[in-house]
Parts: sequence; C-alpha cells; structure tokens
Amino acid sequence: MNEKQKYIFFVLFGLAGVAIGYLLGAGQNWYLLQRVADLEERQATLYEQAETADYQKHMAEVELGIEQAASQQLQQELAAAQDEALALKRELSFYQKIMAPELTAEGVVVDDFELKRLSEEGHYQFRFAVLQTERQRGFVKGTIEATLEGRGEANQPMVFDLYELAGLSPDEQSFTMRYFKAQTGSFKLPTDFAAEQVRLRVVLDDGSPRELERLFLWSELTGDNT
Repeated sequence: MNEKQKYIFFVLFGLAGVAIGYLLGAGQNWYLLQRVADLEERQATLYEQAETADYQKHMAEVELGIEQAASQQLQQELAAAQDEALALKRELSFYQKIMAPELTAEGVVVDDFELKRLSEEGHYQFRFAVLQTERQRGFVKGTIEATLEGRGEANQPMVFDLYELAGLSPDEQSFTMRYFKAQTGSFKLPTDFAAEQVRLRVVLDDGSPRELERLFLWSELTGDNT
C-alpha cells in the first residue's frame, strides 16, 4: 500500500468513526427524548389522577357536610318537639289537677313530683310544688308530709320520711303561701331498700276536712319500668 492509499484509508477510517459517533449520539439523544416524553406523559396522568382525587375528596366533604347539617337540623327539630311536648304535658297536667276534685283540696293542688338521678350512685334530687288554683288568692296555711315507701330485707314494708332523708328542717314541712310553695332537696337511698313509691300528703290548717294526697310510682319517676 502506497502513501496515497494509506492516506485515503485513514481518511475513510476517520469518517467512519465520525459517522459511528454521530449515530451513537443520535441514538442516545433519541432515547433521552423518548424518556422525557414518557415522563411528561406520566406526569400528566398523575396530575389528572390528583385532580380527580381532589374533586372526589371535595364532593365527599360536601356530602358529609350536608349530611351533618341535616342530622343537626333533625336533632334540633326533635329537641324542640320534645320540649314542646313536655310543656304541653305540664300544662295539661296542671289543668287536669284543677278540674279533678280528687286531686284538689280547697283550691290547692300538688304539682308533679320530679326526680333526678345524681352522679353519685344511689343519690337523687327531688322537686315539687303546692299551687293555689282559686282566682281570689289569699294566704293558705298547711303542712306537707312526704314519705318514701318500699321494701327492705326479707321483703318487709318500709317507710322513710323524705324530709329526714334530705336533711331538711321540720319547719319546712309547714307553709304559709300565696300562689305556690316550692320544695327541693336531695337524698341517698337507704341501704338494702327497694323504693316503690313517693307519697305526698297536704293537710290544710283552715279546718277543712279534706286532705290532698298523691302517689308517684318510683319506676315512673326514674324511668325504670323493667
């Protein structure tokens, strides 16, 4: 091989190297471009999924808010209806006591006896009132007796003075009232005692032969009808 041929050979070899390098570079560049395109497509998909998830989350929050608002409104309506029913019950009870002769004595009635459980086991709070029903309301004098009746050990009948259980002064049993006389107190049930009823008895000091007496079942007062 002469010098001219050698020169041509090296030139061709160099051109071949350049061509191969170009092809390799072009191939790598195409791969990178394709990889970028794939990543961009994947990114767009993820963005779309994120937007869908965010929309679904927003809709769920809206639906939950609507359900909570509806539930709260229903609870408020139920509470209002219960309050109205209780008020009507009290008003009806009041007029029933006024109209029923056996529940009145010389224009005096005993309002409902209310009992409330306290947080400490076996402890209760009570409230009741004696009301005047006559249009001309002068002062009325009398005495209130309140007893808690039930059974003790061996099913023996037992009676407790509610004023004594509540630690109230005997003076509070006497009243000189105009319009009404309210009484409240709290007590603890005696040990080994099953309460059955509360008895309220009102004796007027005006010489009236009539006495007013009302019985309240313990199961109804406590809501335990089992």
